[in-house]
Amino acid sequence: MTTPTVRPDHAAVTYDATAPFYDILTQFDDYAAFSGILDGLIRRASPPGRRLLDAGCGNGRSSVLFAGLGYRVTGTDISPAMIETARRRHAGSGIDFHVHDVREPVAHGPYDVVLCMSDIVNYLLEPADLAEAFRSVAAALNPGGVLVFDANTPHGYDLMTSPHFIETDQAFVTLRGRHDVQGEAHRFRLAIDAFRTVPADRGHPDLWTRSTVEHLQAHHSPDRFARLLAAAGLRLVGSHGLHISGTVADSLDEKEHTKGLYVAVRESDG
Repeated sequence: MTTPTVRPDHAAVTYDATAPFYDILTQFDDYAAFSGILDGLIRRASPPGRRLLDAGCGNGRSSVLFAGLGYRVTGTDISPAMIETARRRHAGSGIDFHVHDVREPVAHGPYDVVLCMSDIVNYLLEPADLAEAFRSVAAALNPGGVLVFDANTPHGYDLMTSPHFIETDQAFVTLRGRHDVQGEAHRFRLAIDAFRTVPADRGHPDLWTRSTVEHLQAHHSPDRFARLLAAAGLRLVGSHGLHISGTVADSLDEKEHTKGLYVAVRESDG
């Protein structure tokens, strides 16, 4: 009798591999400014309270910022390596960090706000996975609770087909993506090569190590989001466009904006 092999989730494997150089990839991201933008969208939707689930919290930087804005925060991520980093860096923050797949039921709810940022929904490759995640989020929210998530647009993917380079004293990272369209399925593959110096305390100060990781995402249309949100009992109340400059528009144009910012509210029971 053979034991069936369960294939690990792509996002978990990918971010476990990316965790050692995640800070390099995000070093120029203005987390503080963006958390202020998201806080404004949340307040506009009038959640019933201040308990917030940061689903896909990564290394916990966003979780700590929202705690500073007065939210009671719990952080989750599908990557054990990212959660380990979050726990280590923010041990004194009072924030609980858990390994969790957004498609699975949330055991520590309910919440007034759920954030699903940093392309989480794009890593849900099939519509069925996306529907499952929305149902899980809806079940974790109090009536009137608010979900805010972002999603990459085809324009955003187009920009990443050109090579991108990040260089520091200790690292050199290259990024290049390609579209993978098969029928109605629109996938995007982002290849990352990270070259990093071996720490001097290991006795090899002139050696470098190379890590190669491929991120696989799926584009989901605004119509698909609206349809699956409604099926889960979540009402879409805002679709905003994020421009490459960092500005946010009141409406979304997938041919102009690199990301969409979506706001949904859980319908009241009964």
